[in-house]
Amino acid sequence: MKRILFFLALLVTTISSAYAQTETKPGILLNGLYIAKTGSVPAANIEIFTYLLFYDDGTVYLQAVSSNDPQSVSKWFGRGKKFSQKGTYKIDGKNITIHVDNKDSEDSKLEGFVETNYKGTIKQNNQICLLRDEEKEEKCFDFAKTP
Repeated sequence: MKRILFFLALLVTTISSAYAQTETKPGILLNGLYIAKTGSVPAANIEIFTYLLFYDDGTVYLQAVSSNDPQSVSKWFGRGKKFSQKGTYKIDGKNITIHVDNKDSEDSKLEGFVETNYKGTIKQNNQICLLRDEEKEEKCFDFAKTP
């Protein structure tokens, strides 16, 4: 009888765990970068991509570059590495708010103090769509898993 109860408990745990892994809830993934094309320099034929890197302690890092290669960017971008802006994020259901500034970045010496606020939505497909400050055009960031 104990073996049957143990087997049933193991079966219920396994089924619950499998269901939880396949259930699709909005959330931030922490094992990679979010990337969006956020601008361009037509005269130089350069596209600008903005990267976001989230940590489980509520910290977020932001960097805008001309590289559309998350694997390469992940090698030099983030906590203890290079970044343009650093701040915090908060999640409320599927809504996300982000506040970043450059006060801890080397870029602040060149640009002066810059502060940016984002509001947006976490989508089911590992995408975050954000509005920056008072802009009208939403930018959607796709997730790229990185080492």
